[in-house]
Amino acid sequence: MAQQFPSVQEFKEMLNKSIVWADIVKIFDYLLTVGVELWASDIHIEPFENFARIRLRIDWVLQELVQYPKNLHDSVISKFKIESWQMRPDEKRIPQDARVSTMTQTNKEIDLRANTLPTVWWEKLCMRIVDKSKKTPPLEVLGIEWINGDLITKAIEQPNGIMMTTWPTWSWKTTTMYASLAKINNVDINITTFEDPVENKMFWLNQSQVRADIGFTFASWLRSALRQDPDVILVWEIRDHETLDMAMEAAMTWHMVVSTIHTNSAAETLTRISNMWAKWFMIAWTFNIVMAQRLARKVCDHCKVAINVSSDERYQWTKQCFASMDKDILKAEIIQRWIDPNVWQAYMSQWVAYIWSWKDPATWEVCPVCLWSWCKWRVWVYEILHFNEEVKEMVMRDEKAMDVEKVALARWMISLERDAVFKVIKGFLPLDAVYKLVKHKE
Repeated sequence: MAQQFPSVQEFKEMLNKSIVWADIVKIFDYLLTVGVELWASDIHIEPFENFARIRLRIDWVLQELVQYPKNLHDSVISKFKIESWQMRPDEKRIPQDARVSTMTQTNKEIDLRANTLPTVWWEKLCMRIVDKSKKTPPLEVLGIEWINGDLITKAIEQPNGIMMTTWPTWSWKTTTMYASLAKINNVDINITTFEDPVENKMFWLNQSQVRADIGFTFASWLRSALRQDPDVILVWEIRDHETLDMAMEAAMTWHMVVSTIHTNSAAETLTRISNMWAKWFMIAWTFNIVMAQRLARKVCDHCKVAINVSSDERYQWTKQCFASMDKDILKAEIIQRWIDPNVWQAYMSQWVAYIWSWKDPATWEVCPVCLWSWCKWRVWVYEILHFNEEVKEMVMRDEKAMDVEKVALARWMISLERDAVFKVIKGFLPLDAVYKLVKHKE
């Protein structure tokens, strides 16, 4: 029988009581548990003149969790420094970094990547949460639909080339990469990864941890990895020219390379990697796809209600985003995504979209499914730039990333905006979530 734990609300109450009792140990225990259970990506502990506060970043939005008396703040920060074994409790003048592995009160294994920052009042502590207890779902359940789904499946099954993912913090890019590797993880394939940190330990993968402090960097690891007879190589992040150059050489010598990079969209990755002094012919002949992704809160199916969005300027933007798209491909995309024609018509002509009501439609009490959390689950939004022959030729001619994107959007590409709008029409996302995730393409 599964062990029963208190609810998130009960842990919040225990956190508040610990603050009243000035129990520093329990403050940290309950804080980490609440953060993990609410799917927070970061915890901010911030001092001010007369008080201190704790905020959680949930779905990219910072939310205040609690305020507490300033006289506790120094003890809270010192507690973490002592537990980390990597920070000096007596040093408050300079920033310090630490990595800590610990367990929450719900028996979930987590890693914390923390940094202290001296401010005009006291020290601020920011902690990035990596929940190692999460299981990797199958690629098919991540909401990568039709064209995008077909492109990623074909890309990961190629014998060589680069599959690049670009992402902001907390978009679950790790989940997509692991799910992609799991799809091809067979006894006849040697998959080698180098990660920072190793978030999920998977069977039959050779996983290594970066150790920059001793010179074990991504670039040096890649040189060693190529001597390990790999078929597929996962490089956690492309950060510099040396790592990018090694990754492209690996792709040119019959290896499949999966990696990530920080950019705002798939097309902007071209500009980013060219700024790393990558040669255009190398980009054209090594890259298979570049994928951008976002993560948003899914509308609760139990308590969602239909609203009229005709007066919302963003509604017109959602219609404009399909204007340049090939009509036959648009029609096929609607069919393959199983969008009911009546639902499509209701959105396009009758301005019907959905939002949370947070209340049970039958009793008008708090929704028993999402429990006032505004969501029941998360939904991914994807954009994939496929390096087909047309795109390769444009890249070889050193054409601007903006022009490459325009051509792709006019032919077949489902942008982040388009994918998000499809999911608004299907009732998965509220309209206001779309343009918190992506920019409108004029």
